[in-house]
Amino acid sequence: MENRKTNKKYRIKSKFRFITSLVIVLGLCVGLFGFVTGLNTSTAVTNNGCTEIEICTGDTLWEIAENIKTKDMDTRQVVYEICKENGIQADDIQPGMIIKVPQYL
Repeated sequence: MENRKTNKKYRIKSKFRFITSLVIVLGLCVGLFGFVTGLNTSTAVTNNGCTEIEICTGDTLWEIAENIKTKDMDTRQVVYEICKENGIQADDIQPGMIIKVPQYL
């Protein structure tokens, strides 16, 4: 007897069942890939936390903004955000006053 290798041919009997199975398998693969790589974690886009700063004699909002801003931020925008958060004008600050500085700045 000869050892013949028989090639099995598969036939799709139900296209709906095949496509449904394919979608489920692909969904599981994507979910598993996201879980393994950590791409499915989310971070908060908004952070409403504030840091409180006490105003000392000689402090100005401009100097405070210069100290807390990042390189790519405009000092005027930081001063505006601090004023908006506290409901004050830039020249309203007094020594001993406590102002809130948004943490996203």
